[in-house]
Amino acid sequence: MSGVSRLAGVLLVVVVCITGCRTDDNFSTADGFVSPLKPADITYEALAGRYNAAIGPITALWSRADIGLEWAEVDEDGDRRVRSEGGTGKFIMRRGEKQSHIAMTVEKLGKIYLWAGSNQTSYYLFDRVDADNKTLYVGGHGYTGLSKPFPLPIQPSMVPILLGLEPLPVQAFSASDVTIDLYRGQYLLDCPTMGRRMLIDPRTFRPTRVDLTDRSGYSVLTANLSGQLQIEGAELAAGATAIICEKAEIYVAGFESRFTLEFETATTSKRRIRDRMFDLDALKKALKPDRVVDLDQP
Repeated sequence: MSGVSRLAGVLLVVVVCITGCRTDDNFSTADGFVSPLKPADITYEALAGRYNAAIGPITALWSRADIGLEWAEVDEDGDRRVRSEGGTGKFIMRRGEKQSHIAMTVEKLGKIYLWAGSNQTSYYLFDRVDADNKTLYVGGHGYTGLSKPFPLPIQPSMVPILLGLEPLPVQAFSASDVTIDLYRGQYLLDCPTMGRRMLIDPRTFRPTRVDLTDRSGYSVLTANLSGQLQIEGAELAAGATAIICEKAEIYVAGFESRFTLEFETATTSKRRIRDRMFDLDALKKALKPDRVVDLDQP
């Protein structure tokens, strides 16, 4: 099962539908504005090289952010409600060769209400909003059957891709696999083989919009990225800079959901990141769920 197909199976809800489909000479945005495309004078290899160099130092990230989530859920009685959670939290990433480790929290007055994460084998959510029914939802990356929907609008493992923190593949694509155009002064990278469409600032080689697309080229997830926040860290070479967006607004196409992050601080310091932040067994002991829902069981 492909990453995009699996993603479609674990999404829940809706708020904004963004198609962003590409035609031969136009790019349609969410508000219906259509702008002519012009071929860009850059190869994919050169673009990917500059893009990857810009995020090269960010192999680990610890950040504090205001996090907001809106999604619809259906309870055991079939009743549907729109749920909203938000607060100050953390976004933590440790890049891996095959699967990055992710931890995201939503906290209020020092109490953890939500802890979503992903490691080499699993993705999970500790829902602690109801103190009398703290629930852990967990699924496996390698599961090939039909999983139950993940309770949040997006799996944690997808967030680094949408934030532009995962490298682009370095292998060359054929002309039929990838196109690079200029759209309103930015590079528009469209690669159906990779299931990705991106707007990239030619000055910083950082994305301002990232779409994960299905086989027909329509957006499954869209992230609008704005602002620039300089990342601190002793691991950065002298004179080097690394940046992350100040705000990310992520939407699920065709579902009633929204996920926002507004970053306050960010650092590459690995001293802030501990193995236990991604250890599911250690998290179970610390967060003490009352029940566990296996998303891979019928």
